[in-house]
Amino acid sequence: MVGQVAPENIANQDPVTAPTTRRRLWCYDVVAGAVLLASFPAVHDVKSLLTAPYWADEAWVALSVRFPLSDLPITTSSSPLGWSFLLRLVPDDDDLRVVPLVFHLLTVLAAYLLGRVLAWPARGRAVLAGFICAAVVLLLPAQQIRHDLKQYTADAAVSLGLLVLSASTEQSWSRRRLSVLTAAVAVGMMLSHVTAVVAPCVFGGLVLVTAIRRQWRRLVEVISCGIGAGLIIAAVYFGISGRGRNDQMQQYWVANFPTVAELPDYLQHQLDALMPLIGVSGPLVVALIIAGLLTVVRWARPATAVAMLLLLPTAIVLGVGEIYPLLETRTSHFLLVAGAAAAGIGIVGAADLATSLTRRALPAGGRQAGTHLVATAAVSALLVGGFAFTNHRWYRFDQNESFYYTANGVEDVRSATEYVTMYAAPGDVILVSNLAWYGFAFYSRETPLELVAPYGNTVGFYVDLPGRSDVIRVSDRNAEAIRRNLELGIQKAAERGPDSRVWLIRSHIIGSEAKAWQEVLADYQVQLVTDGLEPVALITRK
Repeated sequence: MVGQVAPENIANQDPVTAPTTRRRLWCYDVVAGAVLLASFPAVHDVKSLLTAPYWADEAWVALSVRFPLSDLPITTSSSPLGWSFLLRLVPDDDDLRVVPLVFHLLTVLAAYLLGRVLAWPARGRAVLAGFICAAVVLLLPAQQIRHDLKQYTADAAVSLGLLVLSASTEQSWSRRRLSVLTAAVAVGMMLSHVTAVVAPCVFGGLVLVTAIRRQWRRLVEVISCGIGAGLIIAAVYFGISGRGRNDQMQQYWVANFPTVAELPDYLQHQLDALMPLIGVSGPLVVALIIAGLLTVVRWARPATAVAMLLLLPTAIVLGVGEIYPLLETRTSHFLLVAGAAAAGIGIVGAADLATSLTRRALPAGGRQAGTHLVATAAVSALLVGGFAFTNHRWYRFDQNESFYYTANGVEDVRSATEYVTMYAAPGDVILVSNLAWYGFAFYSRETPLELVAPYGNTVGFYVDLPGRSDVIRVSDRNAEAIRRNLELGIQKAAERGPDSRVWLIRSHIIGSEAKAWQEVLADYQVQLVTDGLEPVALITRK
């Protein structure tokens, strides 16, 4: 009959998305989203993040925008091609961190949608679940150190986005939604390499649940779209992304590729190291994640729950297979955020269940729907408030060495380069440490650049300054290379004239390189001419 809902569709219609209520939901969502967006600068010191100098790993990323678009497949290196392209849309290359910050915001909004799209029995609980899920993701300590010019915030945003599309497909099954999910995989692969990790989990969840329900026609549709997504992943990886995989990069991550025999101890060690970034004790976070997965299943999104459950085992398989670093702080950021989202849903799910059980024990007068929402919101807010208070020192922190290392705020090759550019005489020689080179090249703004590729390092390319005969890059990070290049600089300065000086710019001096510099410089006269994080020095023989 015209105007009636087909019987077979009634069971699949979510109460929170029924036509009579759907039109009224947008205002609640807008208010919740506005509060979350307003909270972002309260947690993150956006101004400082956008104005801080680029550190070593960021500098080569920033340099990529200085070259023609045709060089992008080379200069993108280990970053996704689409993500690197987005950097070129930023008008000022000193503001490139706006891209990871935008993905930070998108991650929070995606977390809201993930909690919101479950089939909650009332719209108030749906909005509450979305808000709490997003708040936990926003407040997660791991999120506070991922502001650097890398793709890790995009990893988190794309991962949650794919989970949202999975839940949306479950909400109202159609070929169109499956096609949107497949198209999202294509877009995601250009923005985040972990799309190749998350997408199989998403389609795996859909396949498993559809097969268990014996929905054979849907199963064929899911498998077809899954194969299409797999072909897209393979095409992007082997055609574009695989170029960033080289022997040097593999060697860099070798410590994060455990063997099967090493796996138990490795997992224990890595999880212990990651606990400060999670912000709560291990047993509690496991309990909340389990509660979150059960809540996702309870409110009619079992395939999405399976996808979330598969993320860690998939990451373990890829780590043992030496394909993707396992539980490393940066590369596994998406796992931490997905876990936080699950825990946020678990908070509301547990509070909702506890409230329901309590209401059943009350007299009829105390069972109003409004009191249920208020009680659920109060318990959820109390738990999230405790989480925020416990981790308050993470928010808007500049650099607290007692907490966790981040290079933002502890490296400043920009000031050193600008100082030497201003005060170096024409006959002087400038010596630049190995890992300060990309930053020096970036902040030497008027100097023409020349791209050298392929190049045998993790980045895969090198930048030459063909017009700067006064500049010497220290060729390696060991004592022998440091001493050889220091002597070369002093000799070159002597050839240029008796008044020529040797300036030294160093950055990202860590580990054995710090000891090497200390050993070599002990044999020279070192005069620090600037203060700050990484002072400039004048070098002469004793």
